[in-house]
Amino acid sequence: MYKKLLVMFLMAISIISFSNLNTFVVNDFDAALKIGEITGKDVIVMFSSESCYYCKKFKEETLIDSEIQKWLKTEFVFAEIYANKNKNATYMGKTMNYLELFGAFGVRGTPTFFFFNSKGEALSQLPGYVPKDVFLSILKFFKYFRKEKISFQEFQEKNIDVNIDRKVLNLSKEDIEFLLKNDPNTKLYDNKLDEYTNIVLEEKNEELESKYYVVIYEKK
Repeated sequence: MYKKLLVMFLMAISIISFSNLNTFVVNDFDAALKIGEITGKDVIVMFSSESCYYCKKFKEETLIDSEIQKWLKTEFVFAEIYANKNKNATYMGKTMNYLELFGAFGVRGTPTFFFFNSKGEALSQLPGYVPKDVFLSILKFFKYFRKEKISFQEFQEKNIDVNIDRKVLNLSKEDIEFLLKNDPNTKLYDNKLDEYTNIVLEEKNEELESKYYVVIYEKK
């Protein structure tokens, strides 16, 4: 009886953990790059597999970490995709299914992470499981790298401190509609949303700009 209850408890924790990821993880390659283009954010694509032990380990131990999520929800776009032959993507003018996409990027094992800038240009790849402390350092490095082009080794040696910035975005109506439809972390403002949600406001509100890290207005 005790073992059965323990198993049920662990399953419940797992369900809660993965449902939490649904609030910001994108599952479409094209949509992720488009969100990055609209918001000016770098994009991280996790090439994954449902049967991959280290993919699950990364999600349960690294991706679920609250500090990691703060960074991914505000400074990046994070996507997880599988080698699905029935789903297509377009990259650099070429259309291919997701299995072909894995091949095009030379993915031989999962998880493999690719980092793209907001223009959709591939910056780097990182194969294998990454613990949360290392992954957080990588996120901070890529934010710093947007302004200062240095190596990751130099970044670590200098122990550079990097923080999340608050952003106000003025976007077209079409772009806002795209985000609301395709980015699970972009929402119409609701006072129940956490401060790392990308909120859409109808009118200028400096108080909310000081509370939320990403505030979006329609460009007039």
